Amino acid sequence: MSVRKILILAVNPKDTAQLRLDEEIRQIKEALKLADGGDAFEVTSELAVRTGDLHRHLLHHKPQIVHFSGHGIGERGLLFED
Repeated sequence: MSVRKILILAVNPKDTAQLRLDEEIRQIKEALKLADGGDAFEVTSELAVRTGDLHRHLLHHKPQIVHFSGHGIGERGLLFED
């Protein structure tokens, strides 16, 4: 069985409510360690992601799963560092 890559993109821009992104990443990693088959996943995180970083991170890590941790702005979408 091949390892499935999970890429966590974490963003908490300066002028937004403070999020516990480090806590969320830790909880995801711990849950996978405890789960049956959790060793079939490799978790990588990128912090303070800017819009220009998104494409580069996806190409570099080649994840099968992307988890976004951050803020959204309604219909306008996700809020990045810039």
